[in-house]
Amino acid sequence: MPKTFLYTSAPSEDEATPSTAGERDKVRVLVIGRPTAVNRVILEMSHLGFSDSIEWSKPIPTDRQQESMRVLTRYVFSDS
Repeated sequence: MPKTFLYTSAPSEDEATPSTAGERDKVRVLVIGRPTAVNRVILEMSHLGFSDSIEWSKPIPTDRQQESMRVLTRYVFSDS
Protein backbone atom coordinates (compact mmCIF):
# COMPACT_ATOMS: atom_id res chain seq x y z
CA MET A 1 0.00 0.00 0.00
CA PRO A 2 1.44 3.40 -0.89
CA LYS A 3 2.49 5.39 2.18
CA THR A 4 0.61 8.42 0.85
CA PHE A 5 -2.72 6.94 1.96
CA LEU A 6 -3.54 7.45 5.60
CA TYR A 7 -6.68 5.43 6.04
CA THR A 8 -9.94 4.71 4.29
CA SER A 9 -12.44 5.70 6.94
CA ALA A 10 -13.50 9.27 7.51
CA PRO A 11 -11.56 11.27 10.08
CA SER A 12 -13.17 12.01 13.44
CA GLU A 13 -14.73 15.43 14.01
CA ASP A 14 -11.53 16.64 15.68
CA GLU A 15 -9.54 15.65 12.58
CA ALA A 16 -12.05 16.78 9.95
CA THR A 17 -10.68 20.33 9.59
CA PRO A 18 -6.95 20.33 8.83
CA SER A 19 -5.10 23.27 10.37
CA THR A 20 -1.39 22.51 10.18
CA ALA A 21 1.27 21.52 7.63
CA GLY A 22 0.28 17.84 7.95
CA GLU A 23 -3.10 18.45 6.31
CA ARG A 24 -5.15 15.66 4.81
CA ASP A 25 -7.08 15.79 1.58
CA LYS A 26 -10.03 13.63 0.60
CA VAL A 27 -9.51 11.84 -2.73
CA ARG A 28 -12.09 9.76 -4.56
CA VAL A 29 -11.33 7.07 -7.12
CA LEU A 30 -14.17 6.25 -9.53
CA VAL A 31 -14.63 3.14 -11.63
CA ILE A 32 -17.39 3.47 -14.21
CA GLY A 33 -18.58 0.85 -16.69
CA ARG A 34 -20.64 -2.31 -17.01
CA PRO A 35 -21.19 -3.74 -13.53
CA THR A 36 -19.25 -6.94 -14.25
CA ALA A 37 -16.28 -4.96 -15.61
CA VAL A 38 -16.34 -2.57 -12.64
CA ASN A 39 -16.33 -5.49 -10.19
CA ARG A 40 -13.45 -7.12 -12.08
CA VAL A 41 -11.31 -3.96 -11.85
CA ILE A 42 -12.05 -3.65 -8.13
CA LEU A 43 -11.11 -7.29 -7.60
CA GLU A 44 -7.84 -6.78 -9.51
CA MET A 45 -7.05 -3.69 -7.40
CA SER A 46 -7.64 -5.82 -4.33
CA HIS A 47 -5.24 -8.51 -5.57
CA LEU A 48 -2.62 -5.81 -6.21
CA GLY A 49 -2.98 -4.53 -2.63
CA PHE A 50 -4.36 -1.13 -3.66
CA SER A 51 -7.68 -1.56 -1.85
CA ASP A 52 -10.02 -4.11 -0.35
CA SER A 53 -13.21 -4.71 -2.27
CA ILE A 54 -15.30 -3.91 0.82
CA GLU A 55 -13.86 -0.36 0.89
CA TRP A 56 -15.70 0.56 -2.32
CA SER A 57 -19.22 1.95 -2.37
CA LYS A 58 -22.13 -0.17 -3.46
CA PRO A 59 -22.86 0.10 -7.20
CA ILE A 60 -24.41 3.44 -8.16
CA PRO A 61 -26.44 3.48 -11.38
CA THR A 62 -25.58 6.07 -14.03
CA ASP A 63 -27.89 7.57 -16.62
CA ARG A 64 -26.68 5.02 -19.18
CA GLN A 65 -28.17 1.59 -19.57
CA GLN A 66 -26.02 -1.30 -18.29
CA GLU A 67 -23.58 1.08 -16.55
CA SER A 68 -22.78 1.69 -12.91
CA MET A 69 -20.02 3.27 -10.87
CA ARG A 70 -18.35 2.56 -7.57
CA VAL A 71 -16.36 5.00 -5.48
CA LEU A 72 -13.35 4.55 -3.20
CA THR A 73 -12.63 7.39 -0.76
CA ARG A 74 -9.15 7.85 0.66
CA TYR A 75 -7.43 10.52 2.74
CA VAL A 76 -3.93 11.57 1.76
CA PHE A 77 -1.29 13.91 3.13
CA SER A 78 -1.36 17.32 1.52
CA ASP A 79 1.86 18.64 -0.05
CA SER A 80 1.32 22.14 1.28
